[in-house]
Amino acid sequence: MKLKSISRRVYRSILIVSMVSMVAMFTAVLLVNEDLEHTMLDVEFAQERDFILKNLVNGQQLIWQTPHFSVAYLPRGTPVPPNLPSVFHGLPDNYSSEIEKGSETYLVAAESSDTGKLYIAKNITHFEHRESLFQAVLLVLTLVILGISLLLAILSSRRIVRPLRMLSEQISSIPVGQNMPRIQTDYPDAELHLIATIFNQFLGELESFVQREQSLLSLASHELRTPIAVMSGALDVLEVRNQLNTDDQATLERIRRSCNEMGDNVNILLKLSRREPVHQEAEMFSVSAVLEQAIEDLEVSHRAGNRMTLDIQNPMLVKSDQTMVRMLLRNLIQNALQHTSGEIHINVSSSGVEIRDQGTGLNPEQQTVLLGKHDVTASRSTLGGFGLYIVSLMVERLHWKLEITETTQGGTTIRLHTRHKA
Repeated sequence: MKLKSISRRVYRSILIVSMVSMVAMFTAVLLVNEDLEHTMLDVEFAQERDFILKNLVNGQQLIWQTPHFSVAYLPRGTPVPPNLPSVFHGLPDNYSSEIEKGSETYLVAAESSDTGKLYIAKNITHFEHRESLFQAVLLVLTLVILGISLLLAILSSRRIVRPLRMLSEQISSIPVGQNMPRIQTDYPDAELHLIATIFNQFLGELESFVQREQSLLSLASHELRTPIAVMSGALDVLEVRNQLNTDDQATLERIRRSCNEMGDNVNILLKLSRREPVHQEAEMFSVSAVLEQAIEDLEVSHRAGNRMTLDIQNPMLVKSDQTMVRMLLRNLIQNALQHTSGEIHINVSSSGVEIRDQGTGLNPEQQTVLLGKHDVTASRSTLGGFGLYIVSLMVERLHWKLEITETTQGGTTIRLHTRHKA
């Protein structure tokens, strides 16, 4: 969705209002001027007509013509005289309008009565020239006012939007943390002052929420580590007694490995949830060996049997966080096991790790979560599986790249590319 600028909208609104006002004013002035012209001429025509008819002898023909005024009176039944001004030729009865003769304009009126027909014509060419000049001046003034309105619209829109931009810059500059600085509330505008005040209240509530979350994480860290330590201590006691046979010793060793792995996983999950850097020294290890161990564990815990096939074309040695890589691969394979009853093919090559299942495919939301493009704070869904969200966090922390090369009703193919090869 393309965002719209408030400054541009204010600028357009002011400019449109100015243009509409100028056009309305220009049209109104022209109409009023035209109406005044016809009203003045009609009044003068009425006065001159009354004067002529009052002083006219009955039955007398009158033809009088000057450069700016022409009058003709023809008694009823009188033929048209040859000296009748050309402006009166062919006029119907009771006619009143403007007539152009060459480069000159006349306002003509022809009225019929029982005694005869009266023609009156006025040369209004000089008045039309003045009117054209007035319209040109009015048009120039309108364009000047529109130019000034354009400049005022730009300046006004910038002035209106400047406090909003300053407020947005203050908000964007606030660092995310426990003690976030408050923004200034000394705005002269009541609306901006209210926004700033409410935002500061929001920051206070957010800090309170973060503090509660960190307290719960600290408590969870203690509560999770305690049973793991108890289990590790119990395993140490069993080893000291040395009363187990060979098979039991192997089982005990497997339990200890799982217990240690659980402790590492808890530490990583807690640090990921706190967005803390994972300060663990990178070590060189084989990804294929980690996959073999993960497959062996999942075959027992998920009763996968022989559904998983591992094809190692390259052992792929990497220097990274082995615990996090183990968690990442385990989550991806476990997710595939949970969403398909078919076979799962895992391929390790020099280009990366490819995991292919025969499930029903990932929906658009699950794909978004897996690719790390999901806004967790804006969603109330289950993130398409918590494991997918953990995978996206670990891929981001490891600086690896995850691709969904295929996801259809016939299955999903996920490819991992490492960026820290040996």
